Amino acid sequence: MKLHKKNIIRALFIFAAMLILQGCFKEIVQVREPLPDIIWPKPPDVPRIRFVNSISRAKDYNIKKTGFDKFFRFLKGEQSTSIVNPYGVITDDRNRLFIVDTSCRCVHVFDVENNAHYTFPDGGTSFMTPIDIALDGEGRIFVSDSEYGVVKVFINGGKDYVQEIGKGLLERPTGLAVNNVTGELLIVDTVGSQILKYKLEDLKFKGDIGKVGSIEGTFHYPTNIFLSKDGKIYISDTLNFRIQIFTPEGKFIHAFGEAGDGPGYFSRPRGVAVDSDGNIYVVDALFDNVQMFNSEGRLLMAFGGTGSAYGEFWLPAGIYIDGTDRIYVSDSYNKRVQIFQYLKEDAAIMP
Repeated sequence: MKLHKKNIIRALFIFAAMLILQGCFKEIVQVREPLPDIIWPKPPDVPRIRFVNSISRAKDYNIKKTGFDKFFRFLKGEQSTSIVNPYGVITDDRNRLFIVDTSCRCVHVFDVENNAHYTFPDGGTSFMTPIDIALDGEGRIFVSDSEYGVVKVFINGGKDYVQEIGKGLLERPTGLAVNNVTGELLIVDTVGSQILKYKLEDLKFKGDIGKVGSIEGTFHYPTNIFLSKDGKIYISDTLNFRIQIFTPEGKFIHAFGEAGDGPGYFSRPRGVAVDSDGNIYVVDALFDNVQMFNSEGRLLMAFGGTGSAYGEFWLPAGIYIDGTDRIYVSDSYNKRVQIFQYLKEDAAIMP
């Protein structure tokens, strides 16, 4: 009987502590300033890009932790995790946002549907220098680790580690993409200056695209990759200062770009992506902007600029465009991912 009373008292004490701590957590609330309405280009030109959001932590993505969540995290010794150095970014069909954080050596997952934010890996494996991320139709998540020279595979939203691939073949894997047309995982090997292909069916090595060089179809320190809906492969051939485009099977189609310090040129091209109209977006880490080209490589416009205000960048890295033409840019040294919207309600952009 005494033991039963002690348990009741202990439970009441814990419950009271939770209520007190919940109130304490509520007191430490930072109010976010209203987001500005920023568009490019400026009037009187027709706007084509609109700033939407800036994500540094869970609450920026409309994920709100309750006092009880914070209390249990406090008991477990967990800290609220903000983004430190983002690179790879992608969303899935459940509207989950995945952000690779190179400094934290983790992947952030922002799950609005379940009001949850977590990071992985959590035991079973670890990252040294994670760079990019890709998803397949089977729920597998691929993350490149350039320092370990492998790509690690996860399931269950990243909560379960499965295996690693590429050990001994990859020198410094960076960009990743899933080619649903050919059933392949494509891995950019920056030091090897080529693209390696792995079969999605069994994750066995299948072949490669390109080699070291400067002529069409060869690479010099490529970094990022993107596949359009029709399966075309877009590669940032970084130290050749150009973007190269290939068929889904890896046959060279077209290249554009050269070194320079003005609009339409490249200084350090990183992330590359394509919207639903076929416009090509290229992140330049040294220009601190995103340049937008038509499908032939003719410059249309640029947005961004050096700084830390909304719509500005400091050494941006990765980019991803989802099925609704939302544009996600990893603003690495500003410790955030900025989101923009391609506006296509009018006619397509004309050069």
